[in-house]
Amino acid sequence: MTAIGGITWNGQNSADLGLAITYDSSQLAGGLFSSTLTQIGGQSAAVIQANNRFDNVAQVFNFTTYHPLQQADIAPLHRAVEGWLFAGVDLSQYQRLTFDGYPDYYWRAVPSALTPFSINKGAITFSVTFSCLPYAYETGSDKYQTVNTGSVINSPRLYSALPLWHVKGTGNGSFVLNGVTYNFLGLNGDLYVDSDTEEVYDAANNYQPGMVQFDNYAFPVLDTGKNSFGALTNITLEVMPRWRTLL
Repeated sequence: MTAIGGITWNGQNSADLGLAITYDSSQLAGGLFSSTLTQIGGQSAAVIQANNRFDNVAQVFNFTTYHPLQQADIAPLHRAVEGWLFAGVDLSQYQRLTFDGYPDYYWRAVPSALTPFSINKGAITFSVTFSCLPYAYETGSDKYQTVNTGSVINSPRLYSALPLWHVKGTGNGSFVLNGVTYNFLGLNGDLYVDSDTEEVYDAANNYQPGMVQFDNYAFPVLDTGKNSFGALTNITLEVMPRWRTLL
C-alpha cells in the first residue's frame, strides 16, 4: 500500500490530520453523460434519449494514517475527520476541493459518504466519497479580471465557461458580449450574476432577479474561441471565468 499526498477541503489538507491517500487503491472518477436507452422491437440498437446533462461524479479517496496507531486512537481521529469534513461548511452549497495529485484543477464538491474506520497492523484506513460537479475548474480561474469596452477574451478550451460576473453601478446599465446586450435595472452598488447557478444577488447576499433583463433569460457565458465585449454603459464589470474541463 503506497501513500501519496492529500486533499484540501474546508481550508485544511488531509496531511495535517496525519493522513495520506493510497494511490494503489484510488482512482480519479470520470464524467458520465446522462441518457436513457430504450430497446425497440425490431431494432438492433437501443434508442437514445439524451437528458442534455452530465451527472454528478462520485469521487472516492482512500486514506491511511502515516504512522502506526492504537485502537484507542480510532475514536479521536474519527471525530477529527468528521469535524474536517462537516464542521463550519455550508453543505447545501458545493465547495472547493483540491487534490495534490491534480494541481492544475479543482473540484466543486460536497462530502456524501464516510466509511467505518478499521485498523490493521497499526494503520487506520477509511474512505471518503465526495459528490462532485462533472467539471474540473482551472486553478487560478476563480479570480476576477477587469472587463472594459472593447475587451477580448480568447479561450482555446473545449467547453464554454459559466462565469461569475461582478457588476457595479447606479441606476440602469448594460454590457454587450458577442453581440448580445445584457441589461441591469435599478443598480445601487454591487451586483453578482452567477451564470452557473443562474442566480443574481447583491453584496448582502440578497437575491435580486428583478435587477437583470436578459433576452430569453439566457445568462452570459464565455464561449470557446473569441469573446468580444462591446459597450459597457453606466457600469463597471469584472468576470471570474471559472474555466472548466469535463472530469
